[in-house]
Parts: sequence; structure tokens; C-alpha cells
Amino acid sequence: MRLKAHYICFILLNLLWISCKNEVTDTKDKKIQYIKKEVVYTTDGKEIHLGGDSIRKVYYMIRHAEKDTQKINPPLNDLGIKRAANLTNIMRQTFLDAVYTTYFDRTLQTVDSITQYKGLSNLIYTNDNMKETFTEVKKSPNFNRVLIVGHTNTVTPLANFLFGKQHFNKILDEKEYDKFIIIVQKRDSSNQIYELRY
Repeated sequence: MRLKAHYICFILLNLLWISCKNEVTDTKDKKIQYIKKEVVYTTDGKEIHLGGDSIRKVYYMIRHAEKDTQKINPPLNDLGIKRAANLTNIMRQTFLDAVYTTYFDRTLQTVDSITQYKGLSNLIYTNDNMKETFTEVKKSPNFNRVLIVGHTNTVTPLANFLFGKQHFNKILDEKEYDKFIIIVQKRDSSNQIYELRY
């Protein structure tokens, strides 16, 4: 009887530990001013420390910037070009090992400036190979700070995959261009997710 009680207690403690592994930080309405190393500075003067030495990987996830709606494979419109320039200003002082994007003008143009500034190439993924690609990225010892640009129907499902559990229950709204998701994977195997704006 005593052994059974200890066993049940052990299971409950493990379940509690597992449930605490993935943390959601309430940052939804905060707007990013810039990111310096692993500290996010918001426009309201706050600092979000992502974890320093405890960090294993950081994924920065955005949708492409505003696009021209009149064309097939549309480029960015004027607002999108401004947003892409703002992205470069935000990420100028942080580390990046890789930039992943789909092979569309709007996603490529969103990160052209930051990849040039950082001296990186655009690494291409598709909807068909998304899970395989990012399974490899998760395992890679070389890609620890990664910017990922996607679409309304890929950003949140991929964020759920990288976070390790269902956080988002719907895809992005067609008019939503300013969502900036940060997923931090720590050395202790816990994950944190931040929803911000830019």
C-alpha cells in the first residue's frame, strides 16, 4: 500500500513537471523596438530577457510583410517594404545563424535586407517539406538562432510544432502582418513562447 502511494505521488510530480516545461509568457500586445543579443526591448520601455546561457535555440517567426494584391506571386507593396526595413532595424543587433523562407517574392523580399546585412543566404522550405526541414533544424548544432518567414497558413502551425504543443488554435488573419513570435528552447528541454508585434 505504501509503495503504491509513493508510486502515485511520483507519477503526479512527473506530470506536474512535464506540464510546466512549456511556458507561455503574456506579451501579446507588446511591440518590439529592437532585439539586442537575447534581450527584446519593447516600445513601452520594457525588456524581455530570453534566457542567456540557458538558451539552446531561438526561433523568430513572422509572416511576410504586406503584399501587392493584384498579381500572381505578388511582391511587397510600399507598406511591406517599410515593414521589411523595420525588421532589419529590429534584428540588426541580434544573432542569426539562418534565415528560412518560402520561394515567393513576398517572403524573399521581407528578409532581403536582413540577410544581406547579416551575410546570410535564404534557405528555402516548402509546405510539403516543412516538418522534415524543421525537424532537422531542431537537431542541428549549427542553427541555433533562426528567423523563419511564412504565410497565414504556415506560421502558427509551425510555431506549434517548434513549441512542442498546441498553443495557436487558428491560422493568422489575412490582414495580420505584424505578428512576431519568438520560441525559446532551453537546455533543460523546456520551451517558452512570446507573442509580440512589430
